[in-house]
Amino acid sequence: MNAKRRNKRAVAVVIAGSMLVSAAVVSVIVQSVTHGSGEHIHIDSRSAALSATTVPTAPTAGSVEAESEPGPVVVAIGDSIMDGHNVKSSHAWPQLIGAATNWQLTDLAADGSGFVAVGDDGGTFQDQAVEAVELNPSIVVIAASSNDLDEDPDEVASQTMETMSYLRDELPDARIFALNAFWGDTTPPDELGDLDADILRASEAVDADYLDIGQPLAGQPELMQFDDIHPVSKGLTVIAAAVAAAIREAG
Repeated sequence: MNAKRRNKRAVAVVIAGSMLVSAAVVSVIVQSVTHGSGEHIHIDSRSAALSATTVPTAPTAGSVEAESEPGPVVVAIGDSIMDGHNVKSSHAWPQLIGAATNWQLTDLAADGSGFVAVGDDGGTFQDQAVEAVELNPSIVVIAASSNDLDEDPDEVASQTMETMSYLRDELPDARIFALNAFWGDTTPPDELGDLDADILRASEAVDADYLDIGQPLAGQPELMQFDDIHPVSKGLTVIAAAVAAAIREAG
């Protein structure tokens, strides 16, 4: 077994220890968003194992809770979908997963950003990657962004590879989880698939884990804000459950 594979297995053990995102944990996440409403939130079949989200009024005996010991250092790189635009920061989907798994999470995501698209903070995913490296995380979560739809496709493909390669070169022992681009409740444009293909190719090139969770919000307008771009808190909970399931499945 080569060193890279041993390191990957070691990080997988860390994830296994902290990623106890069972249906009970997701219920806790949903409770924090719905305030005990007892509402059932539909989750895509890709995360069917986490679809039981009936919220208990109080923790029950035998329920799984976040571990008391600090979890792995995790950095999230992404756009407004990842930073929880226009909702409480604690409701951003990386924060929801982090709270349930005890991740030591830093969410670097910024509105408007992409691999090429410049965000409201004046930076791109490459800039976020530079910040991520300084934190020396054991896990990086990065997602393609629809913000890049308006950019030159060749430049997006090139910069996606460059940023992913940078992360791998600077963080050789980190587990990198790369996600497809999120869309809302409507049918995504065909070009979104090109962004997914770019990050898939880059993931394969740098030994990252590509997680295609599909479009968990599809056909559910009630999970969208008035702009029909950003999810409400319940929508972010659905994304959190889908991503958590995909990470757990990746092992």
